[in-house]
Amino acid sequence: MALAYSTSTNSSSANRVLNRVLTSIDDVNLKHEQTNRLERENYSGELAFLRQQNKQLQDVIDVMPTGMIMLDGNGIVVRMNDTAQLLLDEPILGQPWFDVIKRSFKPRADDWHEVSLNDGRRVKLEITALAGKPGQLIMITDLTETRLLQDKLGQLQRLSSLGRMVSKLAHQIRTPLSAAILYGANLRNKKLTDDARVSFQDKLMLRLHDLEQQVNDMLLFAKSGKQAVVEPVNINQLIEQAKQAIEPQVNQAGAKVNLYFCKQGCEVLGNVTALSGAIQNLIHNSLSVISSNAVIDISAYCHDDHAYISVRDNGPGISEELADKIFEPFYTSRSQGTGLGLAVVKSVANAHQGEASLLSKPGEGAHFCIKIPKLAGENNQSESTKNENDDVSSKELSYDHK
Repeated sequence: MALAYSTSTNSSSANRVLNRVLTSIDDVNLKHEQTNRLERENYSGELAFLRQQNKQLQDVIDVMPTGMIMLDGNGIVVRMNDTAQLLLDEPILGQPWFDVIKRSFKPRADDWHEVSLNDGRRVKLEITALAGKPGQLIMITDLTETRLLQDKLGQLQRLSSLGRMVSKLAHQIRTPLSAAILYGANLRNKKLTDDARVSFQDKLMLRLHDLEQQVNDMLLFAKSGKQAVVEPVNINQLIEQAKQAIEPQVNQAGAKVNLYFCKQGCEVLGNVTALSGAIQNLIHNSLSVISSNAVIDISAYCHDDHAYISVRDNGPGISEELADKIFEPFYTSRSQGTGLGLAVVKSVANAHQGEASLLSKPGEGAHFCIKIPKLAGENNQSESTKNENDDVSSKELSYDHK
């Protein structure tokens, strides 16, 4: 009996231990299941939140006015928004970007720093490397309407300026025209001596040249904002062409002109007639303010992504007050002229995506500079702009007809 009792007691203790172990296992399994369920619920919630965020971001990207294209490390289009597809007018997912360029883009000579699509629209491309992984992000901005509005605004501004010019122009033209008529009438006098006849002829030609200059200024000013014919222009050839065109006036003034050529001989994309006319206006401006012994240095040089054309003279210089107004249409400190010459220079520079500037102090001469973007693909090796005459080859042209 004692043995049976002992065996029963041991069995009961083992069962209690086993029950506690099984209960603990069940508790662990229950907690594990609860933990897994909570993790699944949290994961599902986070996943739903991330999906919602992704959809919101995609919606924002799709309504952006800028086209967005993402390339992988092999140059394949892996993502694009609706704006990009509308601009390119074709689905391009999964295609090499190089093939898309050949099909959808049609560059033109007057694209400047933009590029034309097949339908004629102009867009700007911005390319950025992806952070943390191979690939690129390409942003496409449609500038067609912006450029059209800018052209129309420029045209309206020029028309408004030309309208304001009418009253002043009548006086400016009447004065040299009346003088030319008077000198012409005197030439009919058969009693004139040879010296007097030559004097009247010279004065007549001067008045006619004044008229021609004023007409040229008006035409250049009216057309300078829109250059229909653009082509690659070598800046060395440009300054020499401008010099040759204004050579008669330089000869007559007995001036000395020095040309300094750019060693690189870089090119710009522009309208030759307009650019040459702007340079001639700068030369004419120097001649008109220097009574005698004029020395004019014309330099062409390059720095970074721009080409520069500099016209420097040994005249009386320009005060700071006058320098702030000198590029305004119809502003002139002289009794002769329309006040359009330097306004033409500024308008031509702006039309070529550049700018015109003046550095001058009274008594130190005037230094005008036209800055224009270099033609795309030009070598970006730069020359110092501190003293461009030290870094360019020179050709001196002297006119000693006193």
